[in-house]
Amino acid sequence: MWPLHAAGFTTAFGAHAIAANLGGFSSDAVTSLLVLGGLLALYDGAEVLLKPVFGSLANRIGAWPVLLGGLLAFAAASALYAVADSPGWLWAARLGQGAAASAFSPSASALVARLNRAAKRGRAFGSYGFYKSIGYTMGPLLGGVLVWAGGLRLLFTVMALLGAGVALWVALAVPAVPPLPRARQTVLDLARRLSAPAFLTPHRSPRGSDRRRRSASASCPSPARLPVSAPWLPAPPSPSWPPAQPSSSRSPDGPWTPAASQHGPAWPPAC
Repeated sequence: MWPLHAAGFTTAFGAHAIAANLGGFSSDAVTSLLVLGGLLALYDGAEVLLKPVFGSLANRIGAWPVLLGGLLAFAAASALYAVADSPGWLWAARLGQGAAASAFSPSASALVARLNRAAKRGRAFGSYGFYKSIGYTMGPLLGGVLVWAGGLRLLFTVMALLGAGVALWVALAVPAVPPLPRARQTVLDLARRLSAPAFLTPHRSPRGSDRRRRSASASCPSPARLPVSAPWLPAPPSPSWPPAQPSSSRSPDGPWTPAASQHGPAWPPAC
């Protein structure tokens, strides 16, 4: 789990360490607030667009190779500006870092879920988020110290070494988990299911269910077999004809109710 925690720290540290120092230590690259906003949005914007793509790729080929490739790409994008040190390459480096983070960040989360049992996944994700939050916190602080000591080139050099080191750690310590099998159904499979004898033959319920149905119908008779308990239904013929009419609309014990009528009991509550 420690290499996965380090991967979460790397993506958070890379996002905030540079973002906190772009405005004050890159006057040659940041010429206006619009340019500063564009540089800040490149990293997260690449994640917004590419995370679903790399997530689908991780489902297809496995999370381990996507995680390893993303960390190596992050190291390469960071080393690009550390070597070039020009405003144009700063845009390319930030875009490359965001694209690489969109690859290894969801893959690390997927491996956290795959390598832990269901009973321990909550704690595992809590630990992963904890170290990722440390990256968000240490990014502006440690990034400011590095930029103060050696400029943006030193910060990008440290991030290149961080990405390469975490990639090596993942390659040595994290097991390669095969992708989960996915059940697919084609039109031919659907035709086979629709033409199967089990689908075309009417299903006959077991005898036990028939007995339960008959007992339920006996306990809950139909309205035609019930004595009338509601005044808006016609009264069925009683054994003595003509039926005796109630002398009063009130029962001896209180106001007239359908249950107190001489026509019969109310509808069974169970029905």
